[in-house]
Amino acid sequence: MAAAKNFGEFYQTELAAQLLPFENLRIKVTRSAFIGFGLAFLAIIFFAIAQTTGQTVFFVFFFIFLLTAIVFIVIYYNRRKDYIAGFKENVVHSIIKFIDPNLNYNPYVHVNKNDYEKSGLFPKHTDRYNGDDYVEGWRDKTVFCFSELHTEYKVSTGKSTTWHTIFKGLFFIGDFNKHFHGRTYVYSENNPQLGFFTKMLNSFAWNLEKVKLESVDFEDKFIVYSSDQVEARYILTPSFMERLVKLQDLMGPETSYSFVDTNIYVAVPIENALFEPSVFSPNSYDKLGDYYNTVHIIFDIIDELNLNLRIWTKE
Repeated sequence: MAAAKNFGEFYQTELAAQLLPFENLRIKVTRSAFIGFGLAFLAIIFFAIAQTTGQTVFFVFFFIFLLTAIVFIVIYYNRRKDYIAGFKENVVHSIIKFIDPNLNYNPYVHVNKNDYEKSGLFPKHTDRYNGDDYVEGWRDKTVFCFSELHTEYKVSTGKSTTWHTIFKGLFFIGDFNKHFHGRTYVYSENNPQLGFFTKMLNSFAWNLEKVKLESVDFEDKFIVYSSDQVEARYILTPSFMERLVKLQDLMGPETSYSFVDTNIYVAVPIENALFEPSVFSPNSYDKLGDYYNTVHIIFDIIDELNLNLRIWTKE
């Protein structure tokens, strides 16, 4: 409650004034969109009338409205791009610095693809890899980073190609302060990725086995695979499993975890863009509060998993 109250004060004293120029720009963006797509709709109507009547004057109106619509739609997309970039560089940046001045935010980059692949959480081959809103820093003793990611694979049949999502959401990397000799993966029971992952277990290269653990609550929610059964049990202590169960209730049922090299990787599926501003409605206090809460999701991961408790040392 104290943090929420502080954010409310921050909104009133700084953010509200900072939002004003972006609200004016947002209105211009919206106006361009309505004019452009409205003219495009009228162009379609004149084209239909011209096709029906065959009169040249309606074809003339069609081309006039179509060309004008294209101009306004181009203006809309350019203004929208500038609006989103400016909003993130100023408003979102201010929110993140308010949360912790030591955090670094870059709206134009994302978690490195090599790190995503190293996590092993999504073994499906990635044909398209996009993301943005990269944040890095440390919380107490834990160095971490996260960003939004959207990874896809393509299916080509003849001349058509369709794209399918592998993962879309928040991807977190945190220092676990221990070098893992093996690889351990924790999936929820209803994670759609699990079907493909299970098939990969038939490959000798993966060298993974299902890990049987003693916590009934944990086993009801998760399936664990590891290349080192002893190390997996060493990581997943009873207290750590209890924290994962609690975190799963907070993050959602499809959250996945892996422990590779010296890091813990967490993938949290989220449909909505993390720090994307509203275009066709004002950016309300609640909307900005969502940005604030997104960063605190990361802090919840670090705090709930007790990553700052350095019970191990790196080799």
